[in-house]
Parts: sequence; structure tokens; C-alpha cells
Amino acid sequence: MATAVTAAHYNLKPTLFFDYIGFANSTAWYPRCVKITFSISIVVMFFTGIVFYAAYLKFRTAAIPLRILFIWLSFLSFTIISQRLIGAFFASEFQFRSLDSLGLELGIVAAYFYMNAAARVAMALIGILLSISIGFLYAKPLLQTATSVYQIDIPQYRQRFLWHHLILPPVIGSTMITLFIFPMNVIPNFMTFVTSAIGLLSIWYFAMRSTQLIRRQNVSKYWLVVGVVMFGVMITLVHTVLKTGLPIPYPGF
Repeated sequence: MATAVTAAHYNLKPTLFFDYIGFANSTAWYPRCVKITFSISIVVMFFTGIVFYAAYLKFRTAAIPLRILFIWLSFLSFTIISQRLIGAFFASEFQFRSLDSLGLELGIVAAYFYMNAAARVAMALIGILLSISIGFLYAKPLLQTATSVYQIDIPQYRQRFLWHHLILPPVIGSTMITLFIFPMNVIPNFMTFVTSAIGLLSIWYFAMRSTQLIRRQNVSKYWLVVGVVMFGVMITLVHTVLKTGLPIPYPGF
């Protein structure tokens, strides 16, 4: 969305689809426009990741589902950044004109900055390190969403908790989304799965070594309904508005 809005600012007449952005005006491209348009997404993701993590810190004594929501939104924001950074290294394996639709738009930015192979390797390494770092960052917050200390006080219980609260939800959710949207976005989704896996395994590693203890907490059962509704809204958007395309108007500035 950020890329489409930025493209509209440069009067590229973008149309937002689920799996790509169409540009009706192909004569307005110039280096500065390209660099900003295709790099703005990671800037936005960086700030949203920070904002959602700050929201978690603000509401870390609030209802568990609310905290989990902020943790996952922040985690996904940083994971997308990792995917983009790692994707820049593989961008040369694909057609240049299709990079933005494959989630490899930083490959376009790298080309316009004349980055060599070493620079792209460095970007990929930064992406991997970011995925590992967020594992360290979110290990304790995730453990703090346990409803009782007895869920995480011994390794066997902690492994069970992590399996049910860390691994299964994204696996089930990713599988469901992939089934609904296949074959759209296969390559970027696969790369996001890989970077997510790095982050999730990092969380597992650091969580198993954490000495975090918690007090007993209550959890609302109504948040399952909220999750189902949000999933339904997303699938509806994918198969309606974003399937036919959503034109982004020129903002006039």
C-alpha cells in the first residue's frame, strides 16, 4: 500500500491488486522516483514494527490477546523487512520488470544505486541478523502471554507452550492463506515463510533459555471470533476489491 501511495504521489497512476501493483503511466519513471517508490515499504514497515512494539509495551498488562496481537503485528513488520533485504540478493535471478510483483523491489533499488554483489550479500546478511534479533526481542514478551507460570516453568511444559502458541498458529494460518490465494504471490510468500521461520526458531531458542516467570492471568475466549472475522475480511478483500484492482488517485501534491 505504501508503494502504491508513493507511486500515486509521482503520478504513476498505480492500481493496487493483491499480488502486484499496476502502473498506467510509464513515462514518469526517473531514478529518484524509482528509488523512493520501491524503498518506502521497508521504511513504513520499520516504523510500524516499532509502533506495534511500543503498543505492546504500553499495554503489556492488558488482555493477553491484545498483547499477542501487537507482538505478531510487530514481528510480521520486521519479518517483511528481512524478506525484502534477503530478496535483494536473489533479485538478479528474475526478470527485472517483475521484481516489484515478486516482493523483490529492493533489487530494483539496488540496481539504481549500482550496488555490487558484495553490497547485496551484506543486505541479505542484515536481513538474516534482523530475523535472529527479533527472536531475542520477542522471546520474553511471548512467554509473558502464558496464562500461568505452570505453562512455562519446566522445559517440557515450555516446549508444549511454544509449540501451541508460537509454531502452530503461523503454520496453520499460512497454510490456510496459501490455499485461499494460490497460486498468487508464491515466491514472496515462500521467502516470507523462510524469514518467518528464522525468526520463530530464534524466538524458540531464546525462550527456552529465558528465566521469565509470570503471574496467573485471565484470558478472554471471544478473541477467537475476532480472529475469524479478520481472516474473513482479508479473504473477502483479496477476492473482490484487490482482485479487480483498486486505483490509487493522485494526491495532488
